[in-house]
Amino acid sequence: MPTDNPANTSDQNRRENFRIDDLLATSVRKVANDVLPVARMISVALSDSGRLGAGMKLLSHEIDPSFTLMILEAETKLGFLMDFYKLPRQNEENNSHSSMTQLLLHINTKLDSLLDFHRIARQQGATRVKEVSLSASGIKLTSHETLAVGDLVEVQMLLTTDQPCWVVVGGSVARATPLPGGNGCQVAIQFTATTAAIEDAIATYALKKQKEQRISQRSLES
Repeated sequence: MPTDNPANTSDQNRRENFRIDDLLATSVRKVANDVLPVARMISVALSDSGRLGAGMKLLSHEIDPSFTLMILEAETKLGFLMDFYKLPRQNEENNSHSSMTQLLLHINTKLDSLLDFHRIARQQGATRVKEVSLSASGIKLTSHETLAVGDLVEVQMLLTTDQPCWVVVGGSVARATPLPGGNGCQVAIQFTATTAAIEDAIATYALKKQKEQRISQRSLES
């Protein structure tokens, strides 16, 4: 009769609890009637024609110096607009030391601030690129919907692995901290409805991103 191997159990626990801080296309919404979604993975190719990821396609291109200069110019122009409208800047670093990913995050954040300033409505629960802390067992992120501890939610996230896919999971809000000005909250969500395949996909993605981040950091420091 088979028995659990303590070493295997320990490895599995480390894998499930391994956490990565990353930028991820995500959305979170409170579910109706406390009915959690069916945990599933949907390939990007299939999701392009459906509700998930509609209109969002992954573009492959070579990052060359001219592209980098265009990103820097766009970020600078948005900075001028932020100054013109006297909008606060948050979580920005010196551009000369920012990675391309951080520059794109700055641009995305500034565009959100300008849309909010002009009261331009966006679809509720729309997918946004956000800073998240992700593990196979849960996620920490900013929600623009006010949530409370115990709320049941649906989380959608795009994992850009070798075969990019949308992951849909259910979860429960474990912590919720309101943001200044009533603009949503910072939440920690514990996944409560998932599968072994999804847990493996998230863990594999987190390990891959950690390796990429280490390589990028070494490149910046050299």
